[in-house]
Amino acid sequence: MSPTQVARPIILDLMAAIVFAGMFFICKYLLKVSGLHSVYAATATGMGIGLIQFFHKRWVREPIGPLQWLSLGVVVALGTMTIALHDEHFIKLKPSVIDFAVGLFMASRDWMTPYLPQEARDNIPRRTIMLAEKLWAAVMILFAAINVGVAYLANFAVWAIYATFVPSAIIVVLFFVQYATFKALAARGAKAAEPA
Repeated sequence: MSPTQVARPIILDLMAAIVFAGMFFICKYLLKVSGLHSVYAATATGMGIGLIQFFHKRWVREPIGPLQWLSLGVVVALGTMTIALHDEHFIKLKPSVIDFAVGLFMASRDWMTPYLPQEARDNIPRRTIMLAEKLWAAVMILFAAINVGVAYLANFAVWAIYATFVPSAIIVVLFFVQYATFKALAARGAKAAEPA
């Protein structure tokens, strides 16, 4: 499978959070909407996308992936609080809450398996997959801690650029590193399993 095929289900499950970040950037930097109003627009859009995805999957009876449940729950809960509280400090700390929640979720056993191609499941040792899951959890919890520092030490514009682009860019790089590593491990495992 190509990296795009592997990434597609994860991206779809995290669509609400991705749309939130994209809408914030569009409102703030392209449409020149004020910071708080950009957050409100992004929050409402992310919540809407998450709910549409949820009800569509229920309608067509598709299974709802674990990351989609997490993404929807976090976006709806924190989005509602964002719109209700109108508090800039809460808005800046919200990515930390999201990243910490995702990190705790990823620290649980076997979240990655549903997103792996069958070839990887069959040929990569379970211990290796569990190690990758724990490393992703550590990365997300580290993002949560770094965001707290940036939120308190930088102004709103700097924080917004950091929160929108830096973790996402690092996640993309790490995804492709993992993809290449798992592909090599799966090929090696398949070769070792072939009869002599």
